[in-house]
Amino acid sequence: MAARSSSRQPFAWTRKDFHSEASPGRRQLAEALQRVCRHLIIKSPDGSTVLTHPTQAQAAKHLYVGETSLTRYLTGQYVPSRETITSIYETACRDAGGEQSLGVTKEYLLELRACAEQERCSSCARHREEARAARQERATVLEDQKRLTDKAENLAAEFRELRRRYSLLKQETLRIRPAEAGPRNRQPEELAATPLPVPSRNGDRQRSMKDVSAAQRIRRRAEELAGGGQPDRVLALLRHTVEACTSQEMALLVALLRSRGQDELAGNFVHIYARDRSDRDVLRAALVLHEQDVVADAEALLRAAAARP
Repeated sequence: MAARSSSRQPFAWTRKDFHSEASPGRRQLAEALQRVCRHLIIKSPDGSTVLTHPTQAQAAKHLYVGETSLTRYLTGQYVPSRETITSIYETACRDAGGEQSLGVTKEYLLELRACAEQERCSSCARHREEARAARQERATVLEDQKRLTDKAENLAAEFRELRRRYSLLKQETLRIRPAEAGPRNRQPEELAATPLPVPSRNGDRQRSMKDVSAAQRIRRRAEELAGGGQPDRVLALLRHTVEACTSQEMALLVALLRSRGQDELAGNFVHIYARDRSDRDVLRAALVLHEQDVVADAEALLRAAAARP
């Protein structure tokens, strides 16, 4: 142990590099504390021998401070309290045999501590300002996030309402459509194989009566919706009707709407039919309109179909 102790300078642990963030005032205080600690007289546990090469742990125990805290004091990382400064100085002064042996007064150490404390407070003020700005930025981000979340929830609610209204309109359309006039999901090859339209036979009165009944129900429902100030539902009804009705039903519905003075509804229905149905369906409907003496609507149907892109 003796050889190991003599291989290094006494109190080598007091010669520490200053902390990278230590201010000038802290460095000056730490340097003064390093000099004071070199005057400590530390004895062996039994008190019989003075240690010429005491360790930092032994010095910390002698000063009644933690070893880690002592490191932070001597490197300028922390500023000791007034009580700690006084205790370290008085212990070193007692060990050295008086203030004159230390080369520094207690008042000077306390002045150095006050300067270092002031610098630390300035640093804390800067950190507090940075923390305040960070909190303000975080509050702004949270506010933006809440606003976006509320907007997303509103859009989701609007979307659900639109889906609900669409479902109601679809159910309403299916309710007023007779079973025999259901959607004709014909494939393209079936459409291509369909012959050109021919006039209905006069003897097919059952089919004619069904077409008239279906057209009357659709006409009544459209008039109810129009009279109730629900133009969106009227258009939805007409679009679903266009998808499902036959050319015969289309012509009868237009004729009924014209006879009831619902010219705007009739014109909208003709335009939607010309836009959404195939050329063959349009030709059939135009032929039936012509047979029903609704020549103007037959021409309007053909012109609207020809104007499609």
